[in-house]
Amino acid sequence: MPIELNDKQKVAYANWQYKAPEVGQPINLPKVGTVGYVSEVIDNKKTGEQAYIITPKKLPKKPTASDLNQVVNVTILYRGSTEPGKGDDWVKDWINTDLPIGNQVIGGGQKMPPAQLKSAAQTLDTAMNRYKNATFDIYGHSLGSMNGQYAISDTKYPDRIHAAYLYEGPNIHSVLNDKQQRTAETLKNRIFNYIDDKDYIAIGYTNASMVGMLIRIDSKKATGAVDQHMWGGYQFDKSGNIRTATDTKIKLKMAQTDIVMQDQLKALTSLATKLTKSGGHLSASEQIYLESSEVLIIVDGIAKMVESGFSEIIQVCQQAIKETETHWIDTVQRAQDVASHLSYYEVMDALTSGGATKARIVDEPVVYYEEKIAKAEKTKKEYQALVTEIKTGIDAQVSLDKALAKELQI
Repeated sequence: MPIELNDKQKVAYANWQYKAPEVGQPINLPKVGTVGYVSEVIDNKKTGEQAYIITPKKLPKKPTASDLNQVVNVTILYRGSTEPGKGDDWVKDWINTDLPIGNQVIGGGQKMPPAQLKSAAQTLDTAMNRYKNATFDIYGHSLGSMNGQYAISDTKYPDRIHAAYLYEGPNIHSVLNDKQQRTAETLKNRIFNYIDDKDYIAIGYTNASMVGMLIRIDSKKATGAVDQHMWGGYQFDKSGNIRTATDTKIKLKMAQTDIVMQDQLKALTSLATKLTKSGGHLSASEQIYLESSEVLIIVDGIAKMVESGFSEIIQVCQQAIKETETHWIDTVQRAQDVASHLSYYEVMDALTSGGATKARIVDEPVVYYEEKIAKAEKTKKEYQALVTEIKTGIDAQVSLDKALAKELQI
């Protein structure tokens, strides 16, 4: 399974696309260490596409089919545009790809994907055929984000997309055909599309459909347009989480928690194969173990991670409720200060006529956040109950099957 990274570490991972790593080179992240090795470098001279294929372990120069089949996760980094005037790729990046896409996004030009987007899709397709047992994480920035959006939407194997982290790229949804748009919609909660509204490159996201979950970050003003585009406005909390609006933070955390849970549950398939005895049948205790699908989460200690995720969601919602109430009090106080000649009721009438009511500012958001809290608490309690029930059942069965106990290392 992929290494769990926080938002800041994911940005650092994505930034490796601009370091031009070579085959065999380790990908190192601050406070994490080595997360993988460059297994392939894609440099398509015809289209200008540049990408890096990362595997968890370093592969031989000439890997065998067995080597490739043992790879369970692959990361693809799609590189952004080459700086204008430098190298041979900048014309293909800017003239042949960026400008046509910009014309489509802004002016509704011809619905024709540039060659580089098509070759990016081919890169993903080829990698999926090469690493047949792997799931895929996709990273891309700027033009690399567009390549990632298109490749994911065009994939023949959407169930093998683990997650995508795309930064500061124009919205290419209008370039996709109907089938590609349906695929993008299916994978929406696994594609995290980060946008800084202060970045002039990230265009096309106003009242429009898009690829993935849109995450508008709470950015600061960077030193210049280039720095703004290159993550210069991104802000993170002490845990490495990206700063964004409360609603988006909740949505993001829920999607990330779901991916963590699904990662663990998918491992049951391979575990079933591993546990199967000769003759192709499971022992009674093995069957009970597998039928309790959440048990792998317990065995691997993932239950604590899941509970932590839901606890964070609850905490964010509770803080949001406090902020809405404070915002309403501040709104009334400011209005009274400005219109000190009016009575309290006259001030309230003026606020109401302007659409600033307590129902809108406090009551409606509170109902929304309380629903999220209730859902998170319900799921959290269900997992706590499963921990007790399944652990008790597994312990009882494993005590009767020492071979299984050794296999599970309980």
